[in-house]
Order: sequence, then structure tokens, then C-alpha cells
Amino acid sequence: MMIKRLLTRLLNYMPLIYVTGLVPLSSYAVEYKLFTEELPPYSFKKGKELKGVSIDIVSMLFNKASLPYELKIVPLRRAFNMAKTQKYNCVFPVQRTQAREALFQWVSPTLITKTGFYTMEDSPHTIKTIDDVKKMEIGSYSGSAVVDYLEKLGYTIRLTSKEENNVHKLANKRIDVWAADTITSSYYAKKNNVKLKEQLVYLTTLRALACNLETPIEDIEKLQSVLKSMYADGSISKIQSQYH
Repeated sequence: MMIKRLLTRLLNYMPLIYVTGLVPLSSYAVEYKLFTEELPPYSFKKGKELKGVSIDIVSMLFNKASLPYELKIVPLRRAFNMAKTQKYNCVFPVQRTQAREALFQWVSPTLITKTGFYTMEDSPHTIKTIDDVKKMEIGSYSGSAVVDYLEKLGYTIRLTSKEENNVHKLANKRIDVWAADTITSSYYAKKNNVKLKEQLVYLTTLRALACNLETPIEDIEKLQSVLKSMYADGSISKIQSQYH
């Protein structure tokens, strides 16, 4: 009788042991919430669809890693707050800086961008070094890590809430130079039929997926491994080329 009871108990527990061993709950029983801001060409709404360089890359990344996810476009401050305070939440594309390093777990780089100074093609300004812009009116957008970088060097930046505004400000001579990355400047120049001059590329920035500190390390490692393979097989370059 005792042996029969023991066998019954073991059989009752076996399915549970099998399921939890086969499917790690930390990786598959939850849905990641991935937040980004409205930041063309990296993330934007096209009808009911979410598109952009970063959205395409991150979507492919999670699909290849077989991790369920939901994408949302929200204001940048809210995106950061959600990723910092709630498990299984991430924000992207975050410019990875020393000040932000300890706040998140990172999957990086989802993008490597180069930032430069841009003027109108017929501008009289010539920029050979970063010091040449110190007395100029420089435009950028609120929330950009480039602003932090330049302000620490003593530069004064005229901020706008939307990056595209800087193209119009350049054309109307309300700023002398625009501090923007190469993908963004190319995208908005084509969109607005404006001819820009790339004066100086002065900064390389790592853009990353920043996840809550309690994110399971096995998921971070899986995503990092998949990201590496996406660089190796040309997936990242192919996505980027669609937005130049």
C-alpha cells in the first residue's frame, strides 16, 4: 500500500517536472514590453504599422530569439521610466553612455551610428574641427545624448522637440549647423528635398536595447548571441540600407 501511494505521488509530480524543465518560465511565460519614442527614421508609425530602422532590427531580434514581445511608441521619458521600474520592459534605441550604463542590462549595439555637423549645401561656413562650430548656432533635439556630449564641452545648443524641425531651421537660417547622425540627416534631407553638406563627422555612438535590471540573464545572453549573428549574416546592413 505504501509503495502504491508513493508511485501515485511521483506520477502526479512528473508532468510538472517535465514541463518546467522543457520550457524555462523566465524566458517563455512572459511577454516583453518594448518601448521606443517617435523618432524617424528609427521608429515611427506608418498607418497602423510600426516601422523604422530600430523597430525592424529589434523585431527581427526578438523573433529570431523566439521571445514574445509587444512594441509601443510612447514619449521618451515614459519609455525610460517603464524600462527602469518594471521587469521585462526595455527601451530602444538608447545611446549607450557612461551615465546610463548602470541603469539597465544591455543588448548592444543594435546600431552603430556616426554623428556629424551638417549645413545647407550653399552655406558659407567651413567646419574642419569641432572647435569651428563653437561660435555657431547649433541645432539638435531634446533627449539626444549628442546634446549632453556637446554641452559638456561648453557648447550652447538650440533644442527642438522634433529632429525634422532642424532641417527647416537650417533652410530658414535660424541655425547655422545641425548636429545629427548620418542616417537621420540623409532621411530628412530626402524627405524635405533639401541639399545638405556633411561638414564633419566627429562622434561614433552605440545605440542599444536597454532592459530592466531584473531581466533574466539567459534572455540577455540569447538576444546578444542572436544580435551578433544578425551582424554576421548582413541582416543589420540590409535593414539600414532601406532607410538611406
